[in-house]
Amino acid sequence: MLKSRFLWKVWGSMALFMAVSSIIFGFFVGSQVEQSALKRIQGALFDQSLSLADSLSSYLDTEESLPIKLLEGTTPGVMARITIVDSEGKVLADTDSAPAKMMNQLDRPEIVASSASSFGFSLRYSDALKMDMVYVAIRLTSPSGKAGFLRLALPYRVVDDEVGTLRNMIYASGGAIGLGLLMIAYYLAYRLLNPIAKVTRRAYAIAQQQYQVRLPNRRFDIGQLSEIINEIALGGQQRIDELTKNRNQLAAVLSGLTEGVIAFDLEQRVLHINDAALSMLSLNVEQALNRNFYELPASRQIKTAVEKCLSEQSNLTATVKFGERTFECCCLLMTSDKEEPSGGIMVLEDITEKMHLEKVRSDFVANASHELKTPISAIRGLVETIIDDPRMPEEVVNRFINRINSQAIRLDAVVQDLLHLSRFDSAEADSNLSRIDLAELARKIYVTKSYDAGDAGLDINLKIESEPLEVDGDSEALNQLIANLVDNAIKYNIEEGKVEVRLYKKRSSAFVEVEDSGIGISAEETQRIFERFYRVDKARAGSVGGTGLGWAIVKHIAQAHKGGVSVDSQLGKGSVFSVNIPLAEQEIDHAVKIS
Repeated sequence: MLKSRFLWKVWGSMALFMAVSSIIFGFFVGSQVEQSALKRIQGALFDQSLSLADSLSSYLDTEESLPIKLLEGTTPGVMARITIVDSEGKVLADTDSAPAKMMNQLDRPEIVASSASSFGFSLRYSDALKMDMVYVAIRLTSPSGKAGFLRLALPYRVVDDEVGTLRNMIYASGGAIGLGLLMIAYYLAYRLLNPIAKVTRRAYAIAQQQYQVRLPNRRFDIGQLSEIINEIALGGQQRIDELTKNRNQLAAVLSGLTEGVIAFDLEQRVLHINDAALSMLSLNVEQALNRNFYELPASRQIKTAVEKCLSEQSNLTATVKFGERTFECCCLLMTSDKEEPSGGIMVLEDITEKMHLEKVRSDFVANASHELKTPISAIRGLVETIIDDPRMPEEVVNRFINRINSQAIRLDAVVQDLLHLSRFDSAEADSNLSRIDLAELARKIYVTKSYDAGDAGLDINLKIESEPLEVDGDSEALNQLIANLVDNAIKYNIEEGKVEVRLYKKRSSAFVEVEDSGIGISAEETQRIFERFYRVDKARAGSVGGTGLGWAIVKHIAQAHKGGVSVDSQLGKGSVFSVNIPLAEQEIDHAVKIS
């Protein structure tokens, strides 16, 4: 039993803990006592200096240095070193050294501190006495009005002696108590671990499939341990069944994950692959399970990540391409109970959409910066030109001011559109919902936009197939949605073209369609027209004053109202934009009855 490493680890750890605890406790207590002693000595010196101030202030009026015996005779019973210094730092009297041999004291820390406050304190090395000293200084004023300083000092060894004695007592008492506790701990550990060693030997035999071996019952908790091990020997199959059940549950959890998970061994052989990973890599179970990674029809980057994880025995994360999809591949090294590598786990996350959204965000920031910078630069250039030429003709100034105004209007339009987008990107869009009749709203917009269409030489018509068309929505937002669709139909139309606005209900949704006979949109561009700042015809958009946000605002307003937007267009033949928004509850019931 004395050779038991566990016994000596327990006993040795306890001994080390007690020794370290005693040292740390002694250090902190000693530090606290040291601080307390310093404060006490400081207070004592300060009190003594105040009591001696009246009797020693008259020495400031003397022109010559005072003898040591004269000063000692004036302050009987005072153990501290006493020094009197005039306002210029000259030592007039000192109980331990001749004043003439002492340097100017005006730069001493305690003197400097007492000049700024009622007293000064310092702990420093004394060149005259060759030892650390504790100093306290106060200001003096002689009967004739001369200023100076009174300084008292004690050797720091007084504090060292007090702290050292206390620390020795702590270490001695801690050692004695610790030794007694260690002896008791050794006895208890021996009594506990001796039967455990016997149980361990028989348990090892059971682990070697000698299930006929039984452990004897012991006192205390050892008897319970024996019973538990006996139950393990009798219930081995039950444990195996439980492990099988847990494995199946883990497989069910992995199959339900949206991330792809692949487990592999040191030979890069696939041990497990969930449904998400099979879908991402376009594989079936037979193609992947128990196959080497190099045999899988997967991306070379994925195979390299597995090889690097095992060769470098470290976790790694990489972004890999597989066909048209992008994955974030994370390889985690698995270790056995012996902390040795046993394989790894690969987690695949499809970040194709995330990468697309990041690109959209980056493009949006760049486009927004450009759209804001252009009018700002124009305004700044025009203003600087006016400022630099104070004799500019009034006609030119007015023309510049008109251009500044047009650029300011353009800048305001961009900012307003950005604010609208921000509003419908957030959850605040639901806060202003009310019952809205889209038919009535469309009539008002039709009246307003008829003038714009007439100015552009276009024919505009409104067709409302069913009324009312009530939805729960934001009146201002829905007004802007329809207005933006009509505006774009007018702006991107041909000469003497047509615009038709149609409203109808279908099942549980209200539909708003705007058809134009304009320039049309290609199939490739219809996928992007609802992106922010995207323009189909950039030259035409600049001439008609568009911000590139109109269709994006339409999309976000529709989505904020739990609806959607679509476009059907052909180049040179015009476009049809369709927005659907869920009807209000009573409108849904009415639509169902009609159908």
